[in-house]
Amino acid sequence: MGVYYYYVNETRSQYFCIDPSGRDIKQYAVGHNIGSRALSYLLLDNDEYATGVKVHPLVGSWIGDRFYITGDDYCTTFERIQAEYEDLGQQIIELLVDIDPWNLLEYGGVDWLLNLIEDSGQFVTITNEMRKRMSHEFRLARQQSPDQNLDRICAALRR
Repeated sequence: MGVYYYYVNETRSQYFCIDPSGRDIKQYAVGHNIGSRALSYLLLDNDEYATGVKVHPLVGSWIGDRFYITGDDYCTTFERIQAEYEDLGQQIIELLVDIDPWNLLEYGGVDWLLNLIEDSGQFVTITNEMRKRMSHEFRLARQQSPDQNLDRICAALRR
């Protein structure tokens, strides 16, 4: 299986996989995948006027905190972290959908998003609210500019 990488916040006793879907979890993906986009929101000032990002309880919540990236086999205390810290994986995906569902497509890619939708419940769950939000956004875009990939995503969201 190899090493899975995680963002760990010691200050708040929270962590999440660098890809909460469990797909793009290797070292090369640190800073290049959907988890890095999520991390940027956790470190962004929660001021919609200044940043243009919708106010959300997680936005800016890690500012000033002590956090690090670790592999699940490098940190001798990782089992303790999993047992004692809060896993934010589900909340991270919800944050990304709530702020802008296009984040999932832009940073994850079409196949990644389709796998996330189709494998809902394996690592994170795509709730009905998340499905509605994504369906609305992607259907609207598809109406304005037809696209095969958007057709595939909308079909997966209907299932």
